[in-house]
Amino acid sequence: MKKFFTLFVAVLLSSGAFAQSDWKDLVVNGDMEGAADPLWSSFWCHDYRKDVEFDPESGQQYDGGGQFQGFAEIVEDPADPSNHCARVIIRSDEEAIEAGNRVEVNGGLASWDCQFFIYATQTIPEGMEVKMTLKVKAEKAGHFETQAHYAPGDYNHYQLFGNVDYGTEWKEVSATAIVDGNHTQNANGKYFQSVAFNLSTMTDGNVIYFDDVKLEIREQEKPHEFSEWLNIVRNGVKSKDEMTFGNGTFTTFTGRDGVPGIDQPARIVTDPLGVEPVLSVSSVAATYMRENKDEEGNVTGTTPMYVVREGNLNSGVNVGDSVELTNWQSQFFVAHKHVFHTGQKVKFAIDARADHPTDIETQIHRGPGDYLHWDLFGNLSLTEEWQHFEFEQDITADQNGGSTVAFNLNVYKDADNTYYFKNIEFSCNEADASEEERTIASEDVVLPVAPSKEEADATHTSVSLKGAKDALLLDDVIGLISDDNMKLQTADGTLSEEFYTPEVGFYLKMDGSANGEAGDFIVEVAEDEENEDAAVFTVYNLKGYKLSDQVKSRLAFDQKGWLYVMNLTLCNDDEYLGISNAETAVKNGAVYDLSGRKVVNPVKGIYIQNGKKFVVK
Repeated sequence: MKKFFTLFVAVLLSSGAFAQSDWKDLVVNGDMEGAADPLWSSFWCHDYRKDVEFDPESGQQYDGGGQFQGFAEIVEDPADPSNHCARVIIRSDEEAIEAGNRVEVNGGLASWDCQFFIYATQTIPEGMEVKMTLKVKAEKAGHFETQAHYAPGDYNHYQLFGNVDYGTEWKEVSATAIVDGNHTQNANGKYFQSVAFNLSTMTDGNVIYFDDVKLEIREQEKPHEFSEWLNIVRNGVKSKDEMTFGNGTFTTFTGRDGVPGIDQPARIVTDPLGVEPVLSVSSVAATYMRENKDEEGNVTGTTPMYVVREGNLNSGVNVGDSVELTNWQSQFFVAHKHVFHTGQKVKFAIDARADHPTDIETQIHRGPGDYLHWDLFGNLSLTEEWQHFEFEQDITADQNGGSTVAFNLNVYKDADNTYYFKNIEFSCNEADASEEERTIASEDVVLPVAPSKEEADATHTSVSLKGAKDALLLDDVIGLISDDNMKLQTADGTLSEEFYTPEVGFYLKMDGSANGEAGDFIVEVAEDEENEDAAVFTVYNLKGYKLSDQVKSRLAFDQKGWLYVMNLTLCNDDEYLGISNAETAVKNGAVYDLSGRKVVNPVKGIYIQNGKKFVVK
């Protein structure tokens, strides 16, 4: 007899748990399948194509260095001539040097030597939420940077959606950002209207393709009434959740130790004043004081300087170089997956101390090192003993779009200093966090549907829940499918137990949505007695007919507000064999169950032998 656990599941059918204004797309011909006239397009390019015939009304041209500036080239997809896409040819560093018009930065090829632009149909004001979706592939794998421009080439801000990785096969990309004052207006008073992709991020050139591009905007949602706190720090000082921001991928705790001056996971050490693990980041002392003089040679003050001892602070700075020692030479970052909106509540708590007593500054960044505003919680005065600090406040307009607390640790410059941190909480209102922000990971799962209750036991499928268990930081799968960790969520986001009973399971309709007893399917989930990291999923059809089409739904395991999503595909037995168990078609006489496991002594049920199903009654 199966052992059932009370399982509350989330059938997630919307992008969040609350309503928002609809997205408005600001591009024309995003699928690249429109009219051949390039004027009927939202895509511009700066590359080095030759012999282009210009449309006299388009404004296309070659600049003085031979760079083509005009509409992106629409071509046939090399892998599928029936599909069209935009193509950009990126020259190599060697070709740029030979041409004599190489765009340089710090002695190297600038990433903006070749660019691709999404040119929106309107300017995008401050405070809007903007979403970019597209498909991208290239002849060689790499990445490109994203910036905010007014018109293509009219630079506004160095960072918008962060870096985008691509490979040699089509990859779907989706990224969102909140437009702030840095993005919306440049020195000429022009407002953000174009996303720039800096493509020259490798020295040997490339050819990159883009398709199915959208640039959508909507108004930010208003802060919700407070429900409960959602804490980003899910595993204490050992938290290593990864978050991608404009400067790269970071862990929850990132440290910029002063000596190497590079961002890396903050060190976990044993507390010198105790036995527990704590986080540690180091700062550096000033090497000497540089005298500042006016035009007449009078000393007007001094600036602390630091001689680099190890590694690089950034490109073009090497060991032995002298650099100005700023307060942010050393930093400690606590990164949040949620992007804050004006008026949202945040709570932060931390225990901290330092080897040398000093103040440290707090700032808010978009991601580690991506500065947004100079002040978040003010200064913390540290001593050699542990102190507890706690803050609770609303995000201001100046802090809108931030997601990371940054501590400037190099306020103290008299000696090398070491800082220690523990008991960190960084929380937002759970109702303000979208499903996407709360989703730790996801996976695809295919499940066979039995035609009837009688055949359900024979068609159950064992599904590994190890990924969900590990991502949600649980010790066992039984804990994962217990009352404490699972919730049922209806299509409108309402938490309810209406569609689930432990004796029966949960009901699902043909469109994949949750339903009561009038549903089309029953899905049972139980402990797998043969595999402690798996659960048995049994799906059967209440209406008694065989599935003609696949049914897709999403099932979310909920652990303290964090989600692990299973993208479910329900299909008939024949499809299931083709999708999940192609390897069982080997004609070796062995017998397998419908999960592809070899069976020595078949009992009552449906099995596979030599690629064909048979029934043991």
